[in-house]
Amino acid sequence: MIAADAGVNVAMLSYYFGSKEKLLKALLDRHTTVLRELFERISSTERHPVEAFRQFLFAFIDYSFDNPKPVIIAIREIGLLNQRPDILENLQRTMLEVNRMFVGSLEKSKKEGILRNIDIELSVLTLSSTIESCLVNAFMFETEFPFLGIEQRSPEEMKRRLKEHLSALLDHMKNDS
Repeated sequence: MIAADAGVNVAMLSYYFGSKEKLLKALLDRHTTVLRELFERISSTERHPVEAFRQFLFAFIDYSFDNPKPVIIAIREIGLLNQRPDILENLQRTMLEVNRMFVGSLEKSKKEGILRNIDIELSVLTLSSTIESCLVNAFMFETEFPFLGIEQRSPEEMKRRLKEHLSALLDHMKNDS
């Protein structure tokens, strides 16, 4: 079925990947590599820490909505925990790197007095979980967001709304004094 959906010969798929498990690992390894490169590119330029974090969020949103299937598969695999330890290890390492980048941007902002006295780890978890929830609901359900009671919109519309919403939350976290 995988070969038919991909429009490739079953023998070639088996030759290059050997098994569905190895194909899944290759897919997720490619996903994590692209994600790492994206965040490294963003973190390589100097900018205001809150704006750097906003750019991290927006890049993650764009990547996730432009590549929903590997992101949803990665979320699912992380949820399975130790059922596929060789796959989980790379995903966890990448997610820890992304989390460190997010936390680092917010810690720098907090240290410089730009952000209020917030719980940084919970803020990162809240923001990233919101992205994942919208993504999973947007692409797994075609007519509506059944768990959220939100009418289905196009992925572009959801990306726009999500960026506006998270941007407003981030602005609310700023220290206004």
